[in-house]
Amino acid sequence: MVEKVQKSRLGTYIFISLVLAVIVGHFAHVGITDPNRIKSIAANLDLVSVAFLRLIKMIIAPLVFTTLVTGIAKMGDAKALGRMFLKSMTIFVIGGFASLSLGMLLVEWFQPGKALHEVLLNSSTADIAQSANSVCTTCGVTLKSFMESVIPASAMQGFVENHILQVIVLALFIGVAGVSIGEAVAPVFEFFDMMSKLMFKIIGYIMYLAPFAVFAAITKLVMGSGVSVLSLYLVYALEFYLGLAIIWMVLIGIGLLVIGKRLFAILRPLVPLYGTAFAASSSEVALPGILSNLDRFGVSKKVSGFVIPMGYSFNLEASMLNCTFATIFIIQLYGYHISLATEITMLFMLMLTSKGIAGIPRVSLVVVAATLTAFGYPESGVLILLPIDSFMDMGRSATNAFANTMSAIFVDKWEKKHNHD
Repeated sequence: MVEKVQKSRLGTYIFISLVLAVIVGHFAHVGITDPNRIKSIAANLDLVSVAFLRLIKMIIAPLVFTTLVTGIAKMGDAKALGRMFLKSMTIFVIGGFASLSLGMLLVEWFQPGKALHEVLLNSSTADIAQSANSVCTTCGVTLKSFMESVIPASAMQGFVENHILQVIVLALFIGVAGVSIGEAVAPVFEFFDMMSKLMFKIIGYIMYLAPFAVFAAITKLVMGSGVSVLSLYLVYALEFYLGLAIIWMVLIGIGLLVIGKRLFAILRPLVPLYGTAFAASSSEVALPGILSNLDRFGVSKKVSGFVIPMGYSFNLEASMLNCTFATIFIIQLYGYHISLATEITMLFMLMLTSKGIAGIPRVSLVVVAATLTAFGYPESGVLILLPIDSFMDMGRSATNAFANTMSAIFVDKWEKKHNHD
């Protein structure tokens, strides 16, 4: 309960800092006519933003490593349930790739980053051109560079140089090797599980600095471009929520094909729970109510009790949509167009790194920053999204809760058909 209150307060503080930043930035934009003075103020504001980003980068590698190893360990434990585990993971993987692909398609179709790119190029404070010129344009393009970016020369290279792909490779080897050994290395997995919780706690501490980073970033943005730039936030939000709406429509359509009109009877009492998840920006608050309602409508307790909790780590469809949408938005923001091969590589990377982030406020932006860093793009673009991420998190939480509900219904129907056959 305390964590939910703190999370709510953090969102409030970010909103307050956004309002103050708009006011301060507007008066600075109107009142200061000397461009050199504006640039001097912007440089001082950058100190806050840079400090916040460096703290984020500091925690990325250990966060990805521990959560991935822990996730593999949970897969190993779930193997005892055999067929149900395979069915659940099949649905999770298909849904995950579909959500990641949907995010890529929408952001490439609407290109919200391109519109903001044009505005920032004309800004008196933006350093977007200099940042874009520093982008590694060859990262992930050739087979050799891709291999070198994936396979580390030493076990610690990925951590030292913050190469997230290399950290993922090491985590996969350790996780798979540990699962194959079994109970003898269970304490090792327990250690990584504790380390994962520690990393999330540190992220929570770092996020307390988010209101200051938002104030600095938005003040600089408005000071250079004027208040009109904020209309682009509304466009970005509408396009993102269109993606969430598509997820809901697709899942409901599949549900009608699988179990028919009975689906509406199951979902009707759950609507208030999704509303609670939306308001609280937490999909976990809906978990007890979802489990009890599914049981009331005949969904096996064994299925729902296994699929839904596991889905909170492996079935984050809205969070995956956000990861691809936000990542490519920021790349567009810096004026770059990435190849299809690089987008596919990003998709597979995000499929792994997006695990374990449900219920953790704004950690999806850490995943976005990690992806940008891995492919050589400036991660500072995440600061542009910080002010509205709380609003995005509300939609993500409700959609993740709904997707987990539908996954449990699909697995239950699949299990009953299997037993009948």
